Amino acid sequence: MTFISYAQNFEDVMLWRALKHIQNGVYVDVGAQHPVNDSVSKAFYEHGWRGIHFEPVPYYAELLRQDRPDEVVLEVALSDIEGTLELNVIAETGLSTAVDAYAQRHHSEWGLDSQKIQVPVLTLKSALHSLEGKDVHWLKIDVEGLEEKVLKGWDNLVLRPWVMVVEATIPNLPEVDFANWEPILIAADYQFVYFDGLNRFYVAKEHNELVEAFSCPPNVFDDFELRADSHICKGLIASHQASEAELAAEQQKAESLAAQLSQVNKQNEQLQLNGEQLNNHSQWLQKEWDASKLSNEQLQTHSQWLQQEWDASKLSNEQLQAHSQWLQKEWDAFKLSNEQLQAYSQCLQKEWDAANVKINELEQERKNLYASSSWRITKPLRLLSLGVSKLFNALLYIPKGIWWVIKWPFKLILSGLIRYAIKRSAIQSGIRAWLRNYPKLYTHSLLFAQARGINIGAMTSTFPINKTQNTKTNRAQKLQRTGLEEDIDLTSLSPRTRRIYLDLKKTMDSNNKENS
Repeated sequence: MTFISYAQNFEDVMLWRALKHIQNGVYVDVGAQHPVNDSVSKAFYEHGWRGIHFEPVPYYAELLRQDRPDEVVLEVALSDIEGTLELNVIAETGLSTAVDAYAQRHHSEWGLDSQKIQVPVLTLKSALHSLEGKDVHWLKIDVEGLEEKVLKGWDNLVLRPWVMVVEATIPNLPEVDFANWEPILIAADYQFVYFDGLNRFYVAKEHNELVEAFSCPPNVFDDFELRADSHICKGLIASHQASEAELAAEQQKAESLAAQLSQVNKQNEQLQLNGEQLNNHSQWLQKEWDASKLSNEQLQTHSQWLQQEWDASKLSNEQLQAHSQWLQKEWDAFKLSNEQLQAYSQCLQKEWDAANVKINELEQERKNLYASSSWRITKPLRLLSLGVSKLFNALLYIPKGIWWVIKWPFKLILSGLIRYAIKRSAIQSGIRAWLRNYPKLYTHSLLFAQARGINIGAMTSTFPINKTQNTKTNRAQKLQRTGLEEDIDLTSLSPRTRRIYLDLKKTMDSNNKENS
């Protein structure tokens, strides 16, 4: 088990070096104060040792009881006589003292206020009578100026700790102060072995084998670790806290960059959407332009046909003149329509050019975006988003597959119903009468039946079947009948042009009948 040092000045490291061979040892801590911070006994407690603590300050005595429920904590002070004494308690420090001069100096030099309380007093002999005849492996005394009186109340013939550790400086100063009490230990056959700058260590002469352990200060060969909040590590802790603050700032910066990245992605998606919309609009403009050119060609072809009709007519002079005047009006109307179509085509060309300019601007914006630092930095996030999107699209094929499985039985049922209706004229008549109100539905039904090889017969007399597959055949028949390059879409003509076109078509049909 790793040895962790909790003591203020490595006192526990020195004691452990000398006594680590003892299993379940016993200690006495006079002036124990906090159970963890600067505690000499905490490391020994973690290694199975147990002992007795003397702590007159109620706050620290209660902390000791909570942290060490299986140890003895005596809330008393020690001296050479029993009774009571007045203790100057300096809160949240280990400087509480019965010496008024020390309390006043702490107040004047350090601004530390104290509060006086009455505490019971025992001698070391009476307080530790239960340990008579037992081994006590170390005893530490830290009583802020009362060390001499504590030692005077000790019976060294009854209680002989193997190692004694006594604070040997004036409280909170480096000046030594041990001349008054050291003779007591020397007279009790204890040998001074080590001074750490704060405490003096003494070994009982009957345990001279321990003297060698105090020949040098704590070092790397003692194989110990410091607790995380040790005062020796204040600089390291401060540096660690500063590093954590920097990491927190970096994390906050990263979150800010992530938010900016999200905004850039949204803008990019909006740009892509606008680009798609412009592309769609440009395609529509191209189709309109192509349609306008087609209509222009149709009008030119039709004008040529009118000219031929004019040349081939066998009317009388009066009829020819009247007819020529009528044809002239019609020709003017067609020229007007042609000019309108040319103007509209020019308008479409301008819109097409504007769309191309906008597309070029968007393409340049796209290139600038791809060349930006934020786009390169966010590449991993986009790749992750693309992977998630592909996974989501893959999941979307599941309901499509389910629909593919469902629609085939539905189509078989619908095909059977159509065959059943065709074989029964009464049902067929009722369906045709009802479908007259829904031409599109009727057309889709006929296409559905034809695609499955169902003979629909007279069903097609109600409405013509407009199949995209027959578009070229219908156009060829109309071209053969009218001599035009393309059939004219009447919905694209003005009302006046449409009426003229229908009149001409009627005249042509009557001429074809007479010729036949």
